[in-house]
Amino acid sequence: MKALKIIIIILLVLFGAYCIWMATLPSEYKVERSTVINAPPAQVYAVVSDFKTWEDWDPWNRRDSTIEHEFGETSQGVGAMYSWTSKNSGAGTQEIIAAEENKLPETKLVFEGMGDSHTHWTFEEVPEGKTKVTWDLTGETSFFGRWQSAMMDQFVGKDYEDGLENLKQKVESMPALETEYEIVMTDATPVEYYYVEDKVSFGELNSEFFATRYQELGQYLGEDAQNINGAPFAVYHEWNEETQMADIAVALPITSAKPGNDRVKKGEIAAGKVLKVVYMGPYEGTGEVHYAIDQYMEKNNIQMAGSPWEVYVTDPGSEPDSSKWITEVYYPVTVVEMEASNMEESTGGGNG
Repeated sequence: MKALKIIIIILLVLFGAYCIWMATLPSEYKVERSTVINAPPAQVYAVVSDFKTWEDWDPWNRRDSTIEHEFGETSQGVGAMYSWTSKNSGAGTQEIIAAEENKLPETKLVFEGMGDSHTHWTFEEVPEGKTKVTWDLTGETSFFGRWQSAMMDQFVGKDYEDGLENLKQKVESMPALETEYEIVMTDATPVEYYYVEDKVSFGELNSEFFATRYQELGQYLGEDAQNINGAPFAVYHEWNEETQMADIAVALPITSAKPGNDRVKKGEIAAGKVLKVVYMGPYEGTGEVHYAIDQYMEKNNIQMAGSPWEVYVTDPGSEPDSSKWITEVYYPVTVVEMEASNMEESTGGGNG
């Protein structure tokens, strides 16, 4: 009995000492690593913000052949999610809960039976067109698990270093993004058109989305659809990176006496000044064009005067090679203070 009491006293002392030790440790943890990648922020962001690319560079994927992934409805942008199961690494989920184009995605990381943590990414442009990439892991442990907070950097710091090195190798082996565009100030010609407008998620924007709406316009216009006087286009009234939602009017430039209805409406592109870029390549690359125009307007004190639109000059049905597709991007603008020394009627510009 006396021996049992001694054992209990010793255990209580050890437990008390453990509690005192835990009280001296932080409950929150943060692991952070950085590297410099020889590519612009947009190119690095495009890889990191798409979960399907993580299989190529994520350090845990590379060393654990038992991992199996299942992706949600979308793999990119806010709301993107995937889950994993593994004999060696357990199970969990990761979801992108915040993103700002080319700047900062935040993900929520949940390990089954271990609670959740968050990761953050920053992409800082540095000289010579390179990007400083910072990746961190933050979270909080229970009182009795505070020793894990103190050891977290030792647990996963090397993994973060390996992951960034893998990411660096992947991005730098990719073809360079086109970052220079000829931005031209010109005059828009008035154009009558018919359109259907929808608010949709980014995940719904694909070739089928546009094809079904052009068919819808053609069915309404009937024989008048033969009088098309230009390439099909789309007007982008809203593009919200935070909600991953867009408000798009899919349009055909046609002169007709038909008045439109509740679904098919009639519109007109007004005469006025526009910034124009002729882009050649897959449609996914037009995001860089919009970014370049945004930067150009900011540098030259130019304000938007309406919604931008994209004209799809090349018919993908006639030209299967997406690298040859031509898209014209237009921004209606107002020049606040345009000086001859800073601005010419036709000028080159871009991100660089």
